[in-house]
Amino acid sequence: MSTSFKKRTLFSGVLIASSLTTMAYAAQPEQGITVTPSIGYYNADSDRQAGNDTSYSIGVGYQTNSALALEAVYLHSDASKRGRENDLDQYRVDGLYSLPAFTMVNLTPYVAAGVGVMDVDGDSTNLLVNAGGGVKYAINSDVDLRADFRLVKDIEDNHLDNITSVGVQYNFGMPNQQASN
Repeated sequence: MSTSFKKRTLFSGVLIASSLTTMAYAAQPEQGITVTPSIGYYNADSDRQAGNDTSYSIGVGYQTNSALALEAVYLHSDASKRGRENDLDQYRVDGLYSLPAFTMVNLTPYVAAGVGVMDVDGDSTNLLVNAGGGVKYAINSDVDLRADFRLVKDIEDNHLDNITSVGVQYNFGMPNQQASN
């Protein structure tokens, strides 16, 4: 292997690494309240007596001044199967962890996980856990478009559902607090 080739490979590696570092530089998120209405598609486990259908949700959260956010979510889906209407309601508390943002394109990927309960037709309320992730696209400092995918595990009935959704996240930052002298 020639010395010239080794130098070019090393130089290329350093150039790529520094470019990726620049792209992945994350700005500190703004601390405050978030509100996220979303619409999506609820894909129920084939063993569940509920079908697949559209869903809508509303999340109210708190973004800390770090990469961590907490969010309370209500989700509803009118899933129908074999002519039978099924109402699925979820009440969840999720933690979202923002990964380094790609500031050149205003994208922030995140991972999420949480716990909650699911009410099916008012007949049963089951414990659930969920995990997934998504990406936020910053329109401006106060509004993000958000795409999300979650796996939802019904602990009691052993069903694994998934939810794909898109929404708009409104950020209500805290006012800057000046230190008083």
